[in-house]
Amino acid sequence: MIERFSLTAEIGEVVKRFGVSEIIQGITSRFNVAPTQTVSIVMNDRHNVKVLQEARWGLFPFWAKDSINADQEMLTDKPYLHRMLSSQRCVIPCSGFYGQKQFRHERDARAMHTVVPSQPLFGVAGIFDRWRHVNGKEVCAFTMLTAATTGTMSVWQSHVPVILDEEGIEDWMDPTIKEFSKLRKHLEAMESYLMRSYPVTNAVNDERYEAPDCIHEIVRPEFALKNV
Repeated sequence: MIERFSLTAEIGEVVKRFGVSEIIQGITSRFNVAPTQTVSIVMNDRHNVKVLQEARWGLFPFWAKDSINADQEMLTDKPYLHRMLSSQRCVIPCSGFYGQKQFRHERDARAMHTVVPSQPLFGVAGIFDRWRHVNGKEVCAFTMLTAATTGTMSVWQSHVPVILDEEGIEDWMDPTIKEFSKLRKHLEAMESYLMRSYPVTNAVNDERYEAPDCIHEIVRPEFALKNV
């Protein structure tokens, strides 16, 4: 399960990268995004205009299994997820995501930050839903799509976010595409060799901790041969 990610790009970078037409709420420079926190996602509004909007990470109810992550293999098996797939797709701007890896010399698992060296800013496939709060304000919340990890990383990381390529972003955000069969090809896991994982501070496990050192690599001899 992916329970943390980072977004260190500036608003202008996000707008340019994903072709955003309007900024409704823009939140960037996040080093340790945790479930139930608010971040910015790229979505189509009711007029099919691509906007940057704030949304809560975690569908309601929060405790549901698919709240923060939804396995791409299970999307069509669950009616409420399938409903969102037709017209409530979004892209989650991301700079990296966190996982856990056990090293022999450490008692506790070590936090690992995974990036895509060729893409300092990438888009993760997501789906969102809307609710009307008791105060009348509309609330938007999303879940991140994941896929089973392939290659060497699969030894310690069972799933990774679904990272979309250029064609994938275009199709995923195309409001005229309603059939999941036309989108499935974009939801495969990125190959491990295209990503890089490195050890970082375990302070990222604390959702209240938000500092630049969350993404700083810890360089030690004992990590040198194992940071894959």
